[in-house]
Amino acid sequence: MAKRNLRILKRVRNIPVVGTCELCGEQFHVNPHPHEMPSEAQAAMQQQFNAHKCKLEGQGSETSAEA
Repeated sequence: MAKRNLRILKRVRNIPVVGTCELCGEQFHVNPHPHEMPSEAQAAMQQQFNAHKCKLEGQGSETSAEA
């Protein structure tokens, strides 16, 4: 099974603002503040990542289209 990994997708003024879980594709967002250190934004995003539960395709509740 693949390992969960946080990948930073977008930075603004060297502050990470968008990241994604490489395993399930869930995205995480941080609002950049002008006086915030990049490490604080990274920590906030990492906290969101650590708290999420991966929802892999084919698992969980799937909705089927009924005609």
